[in-house]
Amino acid sequence: MKRYLQVICLVFLLLASMLPVSYAEQVSNTFELQSSSDNVQSGENIIITVRGKSLVDVYGAEMELAYDSTKLQYTGYSSTLSGEAFVREPETLDNKISLVFTLTGRRAGLNGDKDIFTITFKAIGNGNASVGLLSLSLLNSQPQPQTLVGVAGGEVKITVTPTSSSPSPSPSPSPSPSPSPNSNLNVITLEAEPTDKGIVSVGVKANELFTAFEQSKKESVLIQVTSKPETTEVQVSLPAAEWLQSASQSGHADTIKIQTDMATITLGTKVLKNAQVSESSNLLFTVARVDPATLPLEVRQKTGSQTVYDFNLMLDGKRLTHLNGEVQVEIPYILSPSENPNQVVIYFLGDDGKLEVVRNAKYNASTNMVTFKPNHFSKYVAYHSMVSFKDMDGYGWASEGVLGLAAREIIDGRSEEYYVPEGQVTRAEFVKLLVQLFDLEDMTATAAFSDVASDAWYYRSIASAQKAGLVQGKDNGSFGVNDAISREDMAVLIFRISNMSGISGLPSISNNTITRFHDLDSVSAYARDAVSLLQQSGLMNGTTEGYFTPKNASTRAQAATVVYRLFQSIN
Repeated sequence: MKRYLQVICLVFLLLASMLPVSYAEQVSNTFELQSSSDNVQSGENIIITVRGKSLVDVYGAEMELAYDSTKLQYTGYSSTLSGEAFVREPETLDNKISLVFTLTGRRAGLNGDKDIFTITFKAIGNGNASVGLLSLSLLNSQPQPQTLVGVAGGEVKITVTPTSSSPSPSPSPSPSPSPSPNSNLNVITLEAEPTDKGIVSVGVKANELFTAFEQSKKESVLIQVTSKPETTEVQVSLPAAEWLQSASQSGHADTIKIQTDMATITLGTKVLKNAQVSESSNLLFTVARVDPATLPLEVRQKTGSQTVYDFNLMLDGKRLTHLNGEVQVEIPYILSPSENPNQVVIYFLGDDGKLEVVRNAKYNASTNMVTFKPNHFSKYVAYHSMVSFKDMDGYGWASEGVLGLAAREIIDGRSEEYYVPEGQVTRAEFVKLLVQLFDLEDMTATAAFSDVASDAWYYRSIASAQKAGLVQGKDNGSFGVNDAISREDMAVLIFRISNMSGISGLPSISNNTITRFHDLDSVSAYARDAVSLLQQSGLMNGTTEGYFTPKNASTRAQAATVVYRLFQSIN
């Protein structure tokens, strides 16, 4: 273990010269375990905190925990060092968990007292259980890392008792209990006191899930977690197999909404479609407020006082990295009087410490919440992206779309301060706009058009659009990447992507309801249905009253307006 840790530390230390740090040879760096409770019921969660005491220049550590796997099930972890250190995903083998961290960059090691890890277990068996530190290896921040003397604290003991609410088996079916007059049977309310570090850990029992899904008349079951202002992290666990079974039997409710004071998350059962779910599998969702001091300086400067949230979703202690479009998140944002709701976006903090925009985020001014669908879980923050262009006077009808797309980094100005709303849009530009905004990029896609070079800036977008069936190209085998897109071709692409995106509420084509443009006969046959439908839906209007001008090239203002209207129409 020590050799593995030394290799990691040497890699990071060689990247930058280290600060001079005095080192005391005789140091007692003590690591001890603290339990959130010493007595729990079966099915409840226990949080074990790994705490360092009297630390002196601890730059990296590797430790191994052992636990009673007949009584406890490991369900996940978090670390206070996330964002300022390399924290390896814990490795589990039988009843052991290996934890590794190393600081990065030009800095001294940890000093004083500090909580390092929180490990979450679910009580699965009755009796006495224990968790203890088996081994500990520490290194300091010297240019040539030196081994520190460390002390592994004693084990913690936990008593697991049978749950008092476990239903007794009955030989014959019994009627469901009558709800109290004010109860809502599709809502599960959970509450727990936070630990001294502000962590609230709650669990949903199988019988609660079955009852909520059975009684629910809605699409989802709501799990409400109440907490106190000092709460910094919320952990919610639920039995995965029972969730899938409950959802399949309900006939209509197939999602779970977990509502906390920090954020609300909605999970669809398909989030587990590629996962191995056993009868004892445990799903753990966590959301935590990130300590601003752990964030890179440039992130703090950009986001200001906005709260950064760290989300995780784990199955049996392993992160779910592919969310399959089955997760929706809502986080709060209070709009100031000078801010434009269309420019409220979500950023996530990448592994490189840089902020990247989440393009599908939408702000709801009536709820003061920003809703988005993440591709993966990470650290997220709501932010007002202030963009403006000097040449948008007289284009009030287009400003919402232009500024909304610019805030999401979908479109840019022709120069730093000028959008050029009357400029034309090429076919390649328009396809890239659609692919980026609607998350259609497919890294495995290839393009077969004669004029689409593999090293071109638009290649990946056109290849993805072709694979998805969004574009077909021209009869001569080319795509026409540099051709200005016509208004009728723009209508066709908008029509196709609206079908792909599942927009509800658009009218269907009917000869009795079509409002004909005066120049509808000049619209190409392949585009007539698309033009008529989009006009009826309000997504696309004529250039002058009664005329669509299908062969005219679309302007940049028109393209941004139509695409943003489509984006706003998606549920």
